[in-house]
Parts: sequence; C-alpha cells; structure tokens
Amino acid sequence: MDSSGEKESTTDKQRLESVRPTKVESSGEQRRASSSLLLTAPRLSPQPPPQQPQQHQDKRPHRSQSANSNKMKGLFKSKPRTPADIVRQTRDLLVYAQRAPDSRESKREEKMSELCKNIRELKSILYGNSESEPVSEACAQLTHEFFKENTLRLLITCLPKLNLEARKDATQVVANLQRQQVQSKLIASDYLEANIDLMDILIQGYGNTDMALHYGAMLRECIRHQSVARYVLESEHMKKFFDYIQLPNFDIAADAAATFKELLTRHKSTVADFLSKNYDWFFAEYNSKLLESPNYITRRQAVKLLGDILLDRSNSAVMTRYVSSRDNLRILMNLLRESSKSIQIEAFHRSQLFAANQNKPADIVSILVANRSKLLRLFADFKIDKEDEQFEADKAQVFLSSAVDAAKKAGQIIRKGFYETKHVEHKSQVDLVTETDKACEDLIFNDLKQLYPTHKFIGEETTAANGVTELTDDHTWIVDPLDGTTNFVHGFPFVCVSIGLTIGKIPTVGVVYNPIIDELFTGIRGGGAFLNGNPIKVSSKNELVKSLLATEVRSIRMSGSCALNLCGIACGRIDLFYELGFGGPWDVAGGAVIVTEAGGSGKEFGITSQRVAASNPLLKDAFVEVHK
Repeated sequence: MDSSGEKESTTDKQRLESVRPTKVESSGEQRRASSSLLLTAPRLSPQPPPQQPQQHQDKRPHRSQSANSNKMKGLFKSKPRTPADIVRQTRDLLVYAQRAPDSRESKREEKMSELCKNIRELKSILYGNSESEPVSEACAQLTHEFFKENTLRLLITCLPKLNLEARKDATQVVANLQRQQVQSKLIASDYLEANIDLMDILIQGYGNTDMALHYGAMLRECIRHQSVARYVLESEHMKKFFDYIQLPNFDIAADAAATFKELLTRHKSTVADFLSKNYDWFFAEYNSKLLESPNYITRRQAVKLLGDILLDRSNSAVMTRYVSSRDNLRILMNLLRESSKSIQIEAFHRSQLFAANQNKPADIVSILVANRSKLLRLFADFKIDKEDEQFEADKAQVFLSSAVDAAKKAGQIIRKGFYETKHVEHKSQVDLVTETDKACEDLIFNDLKQLYPTHKFIGEETTAANGVTELTDDHTWIVDPLDGTTNFVHGFPFVCVSIGLTIGKIPTVGVVYNPIIDELFTGIRGGGAFLNGNPIKVSSKNELVKSLLATEVRSIRMSGSCALNLCGIACGRIDLFYELGFGGPWDVAGGAVIVTEAGGSGKEFGITSQRVAASNPLLKDAFVEVHK
C-alpha cells in the first residue's frame, strides 16, 4: 500500500509541476499586455478574450446545422386550410358576429372582414373559380362540416350584419348546399326538417327591404325539398304571400311571386293535397287579391299561374270544382275586357275550361250561351305568334275537350242502337249506312259548329254523299260518326266514333271512341296519346314473322274499323296495319294523330288518299319494303 500510495503522490506532483509554469507565464503576459494597453489607449473598450486558433479557420455553419435550421422553420410555417377548417373558422366568426356589440372597434372590423373573406372562399370551393372547377371531395367535406353544427342557422341569422357582397356570396353558398350530396344523400333536407323554423325567418324576410331578395332566393332553394315545401304550404305564412306579391317594391313583389309559383307547381302530390284541403280560403284570396288586383302585372301573372294549376293532371279534382263556380267564371269574363291582349288571351283559354267541363251547372251553361258569339269572335281575332306555344297547346286542349264531348254524346246513341233492330241502307254492295250514322253525324256537326262556326267540316255521310272532300289550310273537322257500320249491323262490338281536326292540313287533334266497350283514345300533336287518360305507346316487336298484322279486304275483315286498327297500333295490341281503298279521310283523321303520338310510323298518312300503312318504328323499314 505504501509503495502504491507513493507512486500515486509522485504522479500527482508531476502533473501539477508540468501545468503550473504555463499558467503563471500566461497570466504574467496577460497582465503586462493589459498594462501596456491601458497606458497607451485608456479610452478604448477592452478587447474580447482571444479564441482558440481552430475556431478562426471557418466561420460558416456546418451543413447539418443548416438542415436543422430549415426543419425548424418548416415547423412554424402555416399549412393550407381544408374546407372543413374554413367552415369551422367561419362558424367561430359567425358566433363572434352574433354576440359582439354593434360597434366600430378595429377588432370587430377586422373580424368581420375575415368573415366575409371566408364566405367568399366557401363560395369558391362550391362553384369553382376562373382557375379551377369545383372538386367533389372538397364540396362533400365542406357540406358535411357545414350541417354537422349550426353553421347554416348562424349564417342566416347573421346575414343582416354582413355587407352587400358578403350577403350575395352567402346566398349562393346556401343555394348550392341544398344540392350537394354526401354519400349519395342530400343531407340539407334532414337538417332543414330538424330546423324547420328557419323557414319562418326566410319567409318573414320579405318584410325587410334589404334582406328580401337574399332570403327569397334561399327560400326557393330550400323548398326544393318536399318536406320543407309542405311545411311552408301548411303554415300560416302561406297567407302572407298574397300581400308580399302586391308590395310596391317591384323587385320584391316579383321575387315573392316567383317563390309562390314554385310552391304551387314543384311538388305535384303535395300541392294537390294542400289545394284540396284549403280550397275555400285559398281561391277566395287568389281571386280577390290576385285576379282582381289593381296591379296589371299581378293580374297577368295570376291568370297565367291559374292555368298552370288547373291544367296539371294532379289537380283534376280541384279544376272540376273551380270550373263549376259561377263567380270564378264571372272573374275570368271580366278579364276578357282587359285592354291588355296578353291578359285577354290568358283569360280566354282559362274560360274555355268552363266550356269543356262535361258536367257544367245550369248557371254556367246560361252564361256561356249568352256570351257565345262574343267569345267566338274574340277567339277568331287572336293573332298568335311562334313565341306563344303554350297558348297554342291550350287551344288544342280545348279543341280536344270539345271533340271528346261530341264523341261521347254520339256514343250514347250508338250504344242504344247497338242492341236494337237497325234500319239499314246500302251505299254500295259492301258499304252500309244506318239511321244511327246520320243521327251521330248531325249531333257532332251541330255541337262543333256552335262552338267553332268559322271552321270547316268534312263528314262521311254528308260530305261523301256530295262528293266534296277538299282539304284546305283552315281548321277542318273530319268526322266518321260510326266507323265500322257493318260490325254495328251484325252486333260485332268493334265500332267507334272518329273525330279528327287538321290545322294547316296537319292532323292536330284526334278522338276515337268505342262506346260498346267504353274505350276512349285521344291524341294531340306534340302532346302524346292516351287510352282512357293513360299514356299509350306502340309495341316493341322487331321481326315481321312474329308480328300481328291487321288489314281488310272488302268484307273479309279482322276488326272492321280503320280507326280502331290505328288505335290498336297505338296501344301495342297490333304491330302492323295496312289498308288500301278505305272510305275516305274520316276513317284515318282521328287515328292518325293518336298512332303518331304513341310513337307509330310508316307511310305518310295522306288522309285524303285511300291507302294507309302503320307500324311500330322497329318494323317500319321491313314493312314499307314489303308493300312498295
């Protein structure tokens, strides 16, 4: 132990000895240098201590240090905001706007400016911009976040606090969100059902001049959802629209009228249910406040919308009730005295719905009879241009109703005579005529001539007997009062009344009625073909060998009625029909419109010729080729 301790002590002493002289020498040199500097330049600041030589070789930071520095900077750089982020920030700002007092403090102005910027950014995501189209994933993310919390409610209630441009942007955002789908579902509908009171805010917005157009546009988009529209229709607010439409501010009144029309025309079944339950008060308000309004624009819009409501198939029961009222007819007759031609036109073809009613009350009949000549004179004077296609369609509907009325009256005579002994005359060896033919033609011509005294008429019994069948551009009624007379005589139930109307030599309206089996075929050019009110179309057969052909050769026949054969094509019972040498245009005038509107085709009908070929379009080429 002593020797090791001795060695340890010796070593320590050696270390101390080797270190001490260096420290003393260095300390002495520093003191001398310091004294010298103080004597020669006492005002200079002391120099920093000398650094080690290796530190002066390169002052640039090491490469690894530079990389670490860049990484640190990246950690503090702001990331791009996602659509959900923007919605959340917008929500926070809307909460601030709702709670903050109306002051002009710089903080509030800064927040509101940021809010407006966010709303504009939301609009850009949903609609795209000049540089890019909207991205569906971003839109879905935005929509989901928007409806997850009460952002829509906040945006609607805070709208008055925004500037004009931000209001416009917000209106477009709300409108677009109603159409956005998340996982193939319109989630806006569910949100609005749970927050249906928002509709109260939007409707009452029409009372605020600054907000009316923005809230009105939002409301129209929200009622795209049927449940929302039903709420508005059934709410007390519905009655307020009759006042909003008459507001002195034209823009607001027009916007309210647009929303009112949307409510009454978009969701058919909902509207029909509403009108049925609320008929009395609704039409009392409609007549007194809109149709009899002192404002010309209101009257014009109201009479046009009335047609849209009454002519909709879903509202057939409502129409029947409306056209049975003497007071309603009186209002429309007064509108016929308007100086405005457009109101006259609209009122006229609405009044014709009263005439077309098959169960007209006696007081309605008396008014129509008393004013018949005036109505027909007014009708003849109307000059319709190409822009008023709706009016032309409504006129065709009136013509059709008149033809159906006449056909059903004639059908009663045919049905009665079908089961009785017939008095038969021979027009030729194979053509027969009965008292029923003549009675039906007289009835049809008398009814139609009373309604349309300026129109031309071609009938099988009278015109054919005189040998005159010239077809002109005038409105021309072509009538076969009893197509299938031979069947009628022999008790074969394929008989019908056929009534067609040509305008400019073009078949426009067609009615074929079989009273024995009570089948009514109707068609309007451009308006479709129907059997007892149900749409019909031709068959889909595409091979001649598998098709059912109808034709006639003298008295050897399949059905014995050219008009019914055409209707058979129209409803798909028959695939092909060909006949040569039939009686005249009265045999095909009614069926021609019906088969065409059902999608049938073939040779040109040429209703003044005596050749007809018809089929579904799939068989057309092969069929025509065979009969060239």
